[in-house]
Amino acid sequence: MKLSRRGASDEPETEVVEPTESSVNLGKGRPTPKRRDAEGRRGPVTAPKTRKEAYARQKQLGREQKATRVAAKPQSAAEQRAALKRGDPSALPRRDQGPTRKLARDYVDSKRMFSNYLLWLFPLFIASYAVPILSPVTILLFLGFVVEWFLVGRRIRAMAVERFGKAEGSPLGIGFYAGSRAYLPRRWRLPGPQVERGEDF
Repeated sequence: MKLSRRGASDEPETEVVEPTESSVNLGKGRPTPKRRDAEGRRGPVTAPKTRKEAYARQKQLGREQKATRVAAKPQSAAEQRAALKRGDPSALPRRDQGPTRKLARDYVDSKRMFSNYLLWLFPLFIASYAVPILSPVTILLFLGFVVEWFLVGRRIRAMAVERFGKAEGSPLGIGFYAGSRAYLPRRWRLPGPQVERGEDF
């Protein structure tokens, strides 16, 4: 009777792999990054599936661009004021942006207007509260300013359409912007005047 060597011969042979230097160094050697950090590096990988998702992504992109513009602005208050005084477009507030507003500033700085004397009339406006007889005078003066603002705004708007093909704002809105600049002395105006009085622009 022959003894079977099945137990010794039928076992699959296992190849022993010696660790090499390359396999030993396959470890990361660093902590696993957080999911939001990894996704941030990859960026968007899929197109928006709905209009709502596309709007949210566009809004996020707008915030990032705005943050970039803010970071590019002068850091100190003195530098920012100097840039605003020069009329640097990157330093302008929203209300001063656009070619129509630039045209309105140049118009005010180069002309004499009734609104130039508005600051001097403030004491009269205040006194009209205590002296009722002055109220009709102040009302007429205020109406005169409103009429001037409308006429000036209409004039600036027509110039903007002629030069740029379009105008930003209504005649009264542009005129109010011009009047709010006109009553200030030239040295107080921001952005600073870019044209001299009487100069063509």
